Formats: sequence, C-alpha cells, structure tokens
Amino acid sequence: MMDAILPQIAQEFDVTIGAVAFVATAYAFTYGAFQLVFGPLGDRYGKYRVILLACIGSAVTTYICAFAGSVMGIAGARLASGMMAAAIVPLAIAWVGDVVAAGERQHVLARFLSGQILGLLAGQIGGGVLGEYFGWRSAFLFIGTVYLFAVAGLIFEMISNSATRAPRDDRNASFWRTWDTFLRLTSRPVVRFVLITVAIDAFAMFGAFTYVGASLHYRFGFDFATIGLFLATYCLGGLFYVSQSRRLIGFLGPARLAFWGTVLVAVTYVTIALTPVSWVYLPAISVMGLGFYMLHNTLQTFATQMAPDARGSAVALFATCYFLAQAVGVYLAGMVIDLYGTTPVFLLAAVILMALGFILLWFMPAELKTDNRCKPR
Repeated sequence: MMDAILPQIAQEFDVTIGAVAFVATAYAFTYGAFQLVFGPLGDRYGKYRVILLACIGSAVTTYICAFAGSVMGIAGARLASGMMAAAIVPLAIAWVGDVVAAGERQHVLARFLSGQILGLLAGQIGGGVLGEYFGWRSAFLFIGTVYLFAVAGLIFEMISNSATRAPRDDRNASFWRTWDTFLRLTSRPVVRFVLITVAIDAFAMFGAFTYVGASLHYRFGFDFATIGLFLATYCLGGLFYVSQSRRLIGFLGPARLAFWGTVLVAVTYVTIALTPVSWVYLPAISVMGLGFYMLHNTLQTFATQMAPDARGSAVALFATCYFLAQAVGVYLAGMVIDLYGTTPVFLLAAVILMALGFILLWFMPAELKTDNRCKPR
C-alpha cells in the first residue's frame, strides 16, 4: 500500500520523497526488531494465540495512522503498527514448519504465499485507487477494517479448531534462556548463512522496489491509481510462481530456483532503470514478482529447516534480518534518489542480487542441500 501512496503523502506535507521515506521504513524497522520478542512468545504460548493478540493491536495502530496530522505522527504510528504486526507472518511460517513434512514444506509455503501475494495485490491496487479518489488516509482506514475481519476469523478458529490451541511450553520462560537460544542459533554456520542471504535479499530488493512507484510518478507523470495498477503486476508474477511452484521446485531444486530468481529480478531492475518508455514497466514488474518469489520462497523454506529444535525463534531471527535490512535499504536508497534519481538505485540492486544468486548457487551449506523437491502431480 505504501509504495502507491508514498508520493501523495510527500505532496500533502510538502517534503521530498526521501524525507518521507521514514514513513515506509518505520514499519519495517519495528516489524523486524520485534521478531525477537514474538518468536519466543509463539514457541511458549502458542503461535495462534500470539497472532490473535497481534492482529488486535495492528487494527488499533493502523487506525491511528489514518488520523495522524504530521509526517512524524504517521511515522510514530507506523512504528507501533510494525511492532504489532511483527508476529503474524513469521509465526504462521513457523507453524507450517511444525506441522508439514519437509518434502512438502516448500510447496505448502508457496501456497501460503498466495495469501500474502493477494494481500499485496489488494494493497497496491487499493492504495493507489483509494489514495487517488479518497485520499491516502482512506487506505489506512480500509486496512484497519481488514484487520478486524482477521481478528474475527482467528477467534473462530481458536474456538472451533483444537490444532490452534497449543499447550504452554515453559522451556523458554526465562528471559536469559530466550537470549541463550538466539545466541545458540547464531553460532551455527547454516543459520548465519541463511540470515546473511535474506538480509542481502531484502536490502537490495526492497531498497529499490519501494521507489518503483515514485519512478513512475516523477519520470512519466502517472497518477496514483495508475501507479497502483502498474505495481499490481508484481503480484501477477508471484501468483504465477505459486501456480507453478511444484513443477519449478521439482525441476530446478532450491539452489537453481533461487539463482534463476535473482537473474530475473536483476534483469528487470536494469530494464526499468534504462527504459525510456513507461509501458516496459508492466512486463518488467511482473517478471520481477516471479523472480522474487522464486528466491524468497526458497529462503523461507531454509528458515524453517535451519533449526528444527527452535523453529519459532529461528524464523523470528530470519524475519528480523529481513525487515531490518529492508528498512536500511529503503532509507539509504531514499537518500541516493534525492541526489541522483532512481536509476543508480535500480542498477545497484541488480548487481547485488546477481551476486546473491551466485552465493546461493556455489556456497549453500550441506544442511540445506537435502533434496526436498516436490514431484509434479
């Protein structure tokens, strides 16, 4: 949603796109930092319980964003919103890791991604359309209402489905035991490899992608509704990956799937950096979505298998690195864009992501090379 309405917020408060970038990075910063809190809480109290409480908090803080009266007010509300939302997706991924066998896990996580992608699609289209016709505040009001529906659904599941009511686990009750778990995890080479690669992925990918909408606005003069529609093609590429994930995973395996994903993303960033015509963005953004989910689905799967003995905490570390690196990437890219425009940011992202692809292809730890491919049906 923010990708489509960020230029509108900058215009309303009469600041540069780089100055308002903190509105985007604030959410990612606390979202990443608070994984370290919610991961152990999910392991101890049950992942569904923690997600339910986080959704309630997310609804409240998103409504606060809608009524903020300054850039700093929005940023503060986004900090709180990111903190509340931090539990949702990572704990859901960890829960899939708990209950799905390794041989099917990447395919199931790919199907799980379809929900995220549809949410992203709705956010990009809805953010642009709502922002254009009803103002950027309406987008936050809409998302807050969606959270209320999520709360209702989670409560229904807690009542009707015993699988959501995990027993307490007092092994992680101690504060010091929690941090001892994190230290133990980061001492493992396979965990460090996954955390470093996902940080590189997030830094380069979203440090650049956050400003694709701004590039369309400032280079070609597009309105915000049109920008939202352009950005939505990213999700079409992601949905194509989900529909073909079993075949792609079975044919390529994890390392080559991630490598070719980085190739696709790098090529599309170079394309949009250098193209003189706007229509090229449509196929480029769509292919970018396909490539990103080929890469990210592989890294998500690695996150669920790098530490089975503390999966919630391990996925929390994974998400922390992902979102903190994203926040840093968006902030630094905004500074560069204010001085030199979007082209150098897109080109640098392409170089970094290609390097990441070769790292995954050549240096993947043996623990991650277990053949978990899903055979096509």
